[in-house]
Amino acid sequence: MQSGQRQWSQAERVWRQFEFMDLVMERIEVDRLVAARKCGGKAIADARNACLGCSFQSECRDWLERGSDLAGLAEFCSNAGFFRECRLSIASVRPGRRKRR
Repeated sequence: MQSGQRQWSQAERVWRQFEFMDLVMERIEVDRLVAARKCGGKAIADARNACLGCSFQSECRDWLERGSDLAGLAEFCSNAGFFRECRLSIASVRPGRRKRR
């Protein structure tokens, strides 16, 4: 039965990490379509994997609680560059494109 508990703990960790990533993406206004399409979806898959293996969960949680900016996130998050590239303000200001609401 202990192995079942370990699996559940692993599942909880995975979902918690994904929740952190989703909250970070929301906080810094990542355009999710841009993120999903970057490199044919490989970039967001790599970002998810980096988040799963991240050892800075407490820093991430603290950053989310403080409401800090992208510069503060970049101090510990290996995905900060990816998030910066996919922000709504950058992605929606392309010539010939109108900002979606």
